[in-house]
Amino acid sequence: MGALFGALSSLSVGMSEMFGRRGARATGVLAVSVVSQGVAALAAFGMLLWLPSQPTWPDLGRGAVSGVGFGVGMVAYLGGLMRSSATVIAPMVATVTVVIPFGAAVAGGAEMTLLAALGVGVALVGLLFITTGGSVGSGMRAGLLWGAISGLGYGVGLAALIGTSSDSGSWPAVAQRVVACLLTVVAAMVVRSPVMPRGAVRWVALWSGVFGGIASVLYLLGIQADVLPAAVTGAMFPAVSVAIGRFVFGDRVRPVQVLGLGLVLTGVAGVVAG
Repeated sequence: MGALFGALSSLSVGMSEMFGRRGARATGVLAVSVVSQGVAALAAFGMLLWLPSQPTWPDLGRGAVSGVGFGVGMVAYLGGLMRSSATVIAPMVATVTVVIPFGAAVAGGAEMTLLAALGVGVALVGLLFITTGGSVGSGMRAGLLWGAISGLGYGVGLAALIGTSSDSGSWPAVAQRVVACLLTVVAAMVVRSPVMPRGAVRWVALWSGVFGGIASVLYLLGIQADVLPAAVTGAMFPAVSVAIGRFVFGDRVRPVQVLGLGLVLTGVAGVVAG
């Protein structure tokens, strides 16, 4: 069940990023992120109606640390999409995001098999295929930089939730999204960017938040059920973003990048099977 919850979380994150990307193009990254993170917190809070909970301060603390990572991850990801394409950014985010929670799970005592270790290696080889799949122009460099920052943020955010108690319900996700929202508000004020989107963009940001809140809760359920598979499948959301970038936004995908993405997904599958 851990792998399934993680995969569903990745699908939800991908959908959240799709709506976020649409909104960011119209009104800016930070304004969309503020609304998205705030609505995600409300969505996670609403799920307390179905998830009995007795949160502890350590659970809330893990959620808060995760919120710092997710705030950085989302802003960097959407910012990168404004400067490059999902086919460049997503694989970098995917690899970094997988490695950090995977390492945290193993360090925490989760058993790592030879197949799982090989899977991580195959994913890294896939990244090399993707990042060397064409001439490295300014868009490629910007995509790799923003992708690395986003992956680091998301990876830390996911790893911080490992170890939350099964009695915590969705409270860690609520703390995660509240902190991410507050950090994004501060960032918007510092750079004097609009804090709230205007017009119809608000609805786009709202849907981004709904899917984001669902994703956080699904990931929590996954790592509490089976930490290692969930930690990996929960980091597969960039694959969803690549597909959306290709079919919704018309991002260019080179054949060697398709091969590289296939290797990344194969590597992740090896981790899950192991």
